[in-house]
Amino acid sequence: MAMEALGSFERHDDVIDVRFERHYPRPIETVWRALTEPERLADWMGVCEMEPFVGGRVQLMKDIAHPMHGEVLVWEPPRVLEFSWTNTHAPNSVVRYELEPAAGGTLLVFTHLSMPYENSALMLPGWHDFFTRLGLALGGMAPAGEMDFRAMQAAYIERYELRDVNLDP
Repeated sequence: MAMEALGSFERHDDVIDVRFERHYPRPIETVWRALTEPERLADWMGVCEMEPFVGGRVQLMKDIAHPMHGEVLVWEPPRVLEFSWTNTHAPNSVVRYELEPAAGGTLLVFTHLSMPYENSALMLPGWHDFFTRLGLALGGMAPAGEMDFRAMQAAYIERYELRDVNLDP
């Protein structure tokens, strides 16, 4: 499988704002369910919980070393989902998914705001992998094994000349 486009970011002192764009050949409602329903989130992100309303609790990746918790800030089905994000690698940040019908499918624009720059070489390849896994799940395929994290990390480090960043979770 060809490597998808790398995510991008803007740096603001010690934090970055990350952006990924992905096109999935599925209806917007299908992509929305994959982002919001625990049984669909499990297909690509692991054990998750999400209360479907503003102020609702969000817990993602409950089954890994650095689980995330937060609160739903924007809930506008099936177009916008935004929630606070706190875990070891990105405390006090905000994640936003925006969905638009496009070219026989759905355009997903993802932002992760106020991520610590020092963790960019962990979070950028991590999100890259999640969006690849999401695409596979939307296509009805189980993600095949783990990505080569170090190769993806190296691609981000080289492309963006990341310096003085954490390399190990």
